[in-house]
Amino acid sequence: MNANPLALRISPVAPFPTVAAVTRADADLLLQLCREQAALDGRGTPSRSLLEFHEALFEPPLRAWAWLGHIDGELAGYAAATVGFSWPDQGYRFQLDALYVRAPWRECGVERALFGEVRAMAQRLGCVQLQWNAGALDAAAHRFDRDAHATDCVRYTLPLPAKAG
Repeated sequence: MNANPLALRISPVAPFPTVAAVTRADADLLLQLCREQAALDGRGTPSRSLLEFHEALFEPPLRAWAWLGHIDGELAGYAAATVGFSWPDQGYRFQLDALYVRAPWRECGVERALFGEVRAMAQRLGCVQLQWNAGALDAAAHRFDRDAHATDCVRYTLPLPAKAG
Protein backbone atom coordinates (compact mmCIF):
# COMPACT_ATOMS: atom_id res chain seq x y z
CA MET A 1 0.00 0.00 0.00
CA ASN A 2 1.42 3.33 -1.03
CA ALA A 3 -0.76 5.91 0.81
CA ASN A 4 0.09 9.59 0.85
CA PRO A 5 1.10 10.35 4.49
CA LEU A 6 0.05 14.00 4.11
CA ALA A 7 -3.51 12.98 3.25
CA LEU A 8 -3.80 11.18 6.58
CA ARG A 9 -3.04 14.38 8.52
CA ILE A 10 -5.69 16.54 6.87
CA SER A 11 -8.69 17.12 9.10
CA PRO A 12 -12.08 18.36 7.96
CA VAL A 13 -12.40 22.12 7.88
CA ALA A 14 -14.96 23.63 10.23
CA PRO A 15 -17.83 25.32 8.40
CA PHE A 16 -17.33 29.04 7.90
CA PRO A 17 -20.25 31.34 8.79
CA THR A 18 -21.43 33.94 6.33
CA VAL A 19 -23.48 36.96 7.35
CA ALA A 20 -25.48 39.32 5.15
CA ALA A 21 -27.84 42.21 5.77
CA VAL A 22 -31.51 41.31 5.46
CA THR A 23 -33.19 42.37 2.22
CA ARG A 24 -36.87 42.40 1.33
CA ALA A 25 -36.38 38.99 -0.27
CA ASP A 26 -35.16 37.67 3.11
CA ALA A 27 -38.09 38.96 5.18
CA ASP A 28 -39.83 35.58 5.41
CA LEU A 29 -36.61 33.87 6.56
CA LEU A 30 -36.10 36.53 9.22
CA LEU A 31 -39.70 36.15 10.41
CA GLN A 32 -39.24 32.38 10.60
CA LEU A 33 -36.25 32.80 12.91
CA CYS A 34 -38.06 35.45 14.99
CA ARG A 35 -40.95 33.03 15.51
CA GLU A 36 -38.58 30.19 16.48
CA GLN A 37 -36.90 32.42 19.04
CA ALA A 38 -40.23 33.65 20.42
CA ALA A 39 -41.45 30.06 20.80
CA LEU A 40 -38.26 29.08 22.67
CA ASP A 41 -38.66 32.11 24.96
CA GLY A 42 -42.29 31.17 25.66
CA ARG A 43 -43.70 34.29 24.00
CA GLY A 44 -45.67 32.62 21.20
CA THR A 45 -46.18 34.14 17.78
CA PRO A 46 -46.87 37.88 17.52
CA SER A 47 -50.30 38.59 16.04
CA ARG A 48 -49.52 42.12 14.91
CA SER A 49 -49.51 43.39 11.36
CA LEU A 50 -46.16 43.18 9.63
CA LEU A 51 -46.42 46.77 8.40
CA GLU A 52 -44.13 48.12 11.14
CA PHE A 53 -41.66 45.27 10.57
CA HIS A 54 -41.30 46.16 6.88
CA GLU A 55 -41.30 49.93 7.45
CA ALA A 56 -38.59 49.81 10.12
CA LEU A 57 -36.28 47.58 8.08
CA PHE A 58 -36.83 48.82 4.54
CA GLU A 59 -38.40 52.29 4.42
CA PRO A 60 -36.34 55.46 4.96
CA PRO A 61 -35.54 56.59 7.50
CA LEU A 62 -34.40 53.13 8.61
CA ARG A 63 -35.15 52.41 12.24
CA ALA A 64 -34.01 48.79 12.43
CA TRP A 65 -31.28 46.64 10.95
CA ALA A 66 -31.04 42.85 10.73
CA TRP A 67 -28.59 40.27 9.47
CA LEU A 68 -28.91 36.57 8.64
CA GLY A 69 -26.16 34.08 9.36
CA HIS A 70 -25.63 30.96 7.27
CA ILE A 71 -23.41 27.89 7.56
CA ASP A 72 -22.75 26.04 4.32
CA GLY A 73 -25.80 27.73 2.79
CA GLU A 74 -28.15 26.74 5.64
CA LEU A 75 -29.97 29.39 7.65
CA ALA A 76 -28.33 29.39 11.08
CA GLY A 77 -29.42 32.55 12.91
CA TYR A 78 -30.02 36.28 12.96
CA ALA A 79 -29.24 39.49 14.75
CA ALA A 80 -31.41 42.61 14.88
CA ALA A 81 -30.75 46.08 16.28
CA THR A 82 -32.27 49.54 16.58
CA VAL A 83 -30.92 53.02 17.27
CA GLY A 84 -31.78 54.91 20.44
CA PHE A 85 -30.45 57.90 22.28
CA SER A 86 -28.18 57.72 25.32
CA TRP A 87 -29.05 60.67 27.54
CA PRO A 88 -26.05 60.32 29.85
CA ASP A 89 -23.63 60.19 26.90
CA GLN A 90 -25.55 62.67 24.73
CA GLY A 91 -25.26 60.52 21.63
CA TYR A 92 -26.85 57.68 19.72
CA ARG A 93 -26.55 54.12 20.93
CA PHE A 94 -27.07 50.95 18.94
CA GLN A 95 -29.31 48.50 20.80
CA LEU A 96 -28.82 44.82 19.98
CA ASP A 97 -32.40 43.63 20.36
CA ALA A 98 -32.06 40.03 19.23
CA LEU A 99 -29.28 37.55 18.60
CA TYR A 100 -30.49 34.03 17.92
CA VAL A 101 -28.61 31.05 16.55
CA ARG A 102 -30.22 27.67 15.95
CA ALA A 103 -28.95 24.90 18.23
CA PRO A 104 -26.91 22.91 15.66
CA TRP A 105 -24.79 25.97 14.82
CA ARG A 106 -24.25 27.59 18.22
CA GLU A 107 -20.60 26.55 18.40
CA CYS A 108 -19.67 27.35 14.78
CA GLY A 109 -18.88 31.05 15.05
CA VAL A 110 -22.21 32.32 13.70
CA GLU A 111 -23.00 34.25 16.88
CA ARG A 112 -19.59 35.96 16.82
CA ALA A 113 -19.98 36.81 13.11
CA LEU A 114 -23.46 38.28 13.65
CA PHE A 115 -22.27 40.31 16.65
CA GLY A 116 -19.38 41.59 14.52
CA GLU A 117 -21.83 42.93 11.92
CA VAL A 118 -23.89 44.64 14.62
CA ARG A 119 -20.80 46.27 16.09
CA ALA A 120 -19.56 47.37 12.65
CA MET A 121 -22.93 48.99 11.84
CA ALA A 122 -22.94 50.80 15.19
CA GLN A 123 -19.58 52.27 14.31
CA ARG A 124 -20.65 53.17 10.74
CA LEU A 125 -23.65 55.02 12.18
CA GLY A 126 -21.38 56.95 14.56
CA CYS A 127 -23.02 55.56 17.71
CA VAL A 128 -21.29 56.26 21.01
CA GLN A 129 -22.08 52.82 22.38
CA LEU A 130 -23.51 49.39 21.68
CA GLN A 131 -25.93 48.02 24.26
CA TRP A 132 -27.63 44.69 24.81
CA ASN A 133 -29.48 42.94 27.59
CA ALA A 134 -28.83 39.43 28.82
CA GLY A 135 -31.10 37.56 31.16
CA ALA A 136 -33.59 34.80 31.65
CA LEU A 137 -37.29 35.17 30.97
CA ASP A 138 -39.34 34.94 34.14
CA ALA A 139 -42.14 32.41 33.59
CA ALA A 140 -44.44 34.05 36.13
CA ALA A 141 -47.03 36.41 34.69
CA HIS A 142 -46.80 40.04 35.69
CA ARG A 143 -49.36 40.84 38.36
CA PHE A 144 -50.81 43.82 36.47
CA ASP A 145 -51.12 42.25 33.02
CA ARG A 146 -51.34 38.55 32.35
CA ASP A 147 -49.64 38.98 28.96
CA ALA A 148 -46.61 40.84 30.34
CA HIS A 149 -43.37 39.04 31.09
CA ALA A 150 -40.96 40.00 33.83
CA THR A 151 -37.33 39.76 32.83
CA ASP A 152 -34.31 39.76 35.06
CA CYS A 153 -31.46 41.08 33.00
CA VAL A 154 -28.09 42.69 32.93
CA ARG A 155 -27.50 45.55 30.50
CA TYR A 156 -24.13 45.50 28.80
CA THR A 157 -22.67 48.68 27.36
CA LEU A 158 -19.69 48.71 25.02
CA PRO A 159 -18.25 52.19 24.41
CA LEU A 160 -17.38 52.74 20.77
CA PRO A 161 -14.50 54.82 19.44
CA ALA A 162 -15.36 58.20 17.96
CA LYS A 163 -15.94 58.14 14.22
CA ALA A 164 -12.87 59.37 12.33
CA GLY A 165 -13.28 62.28 10.01
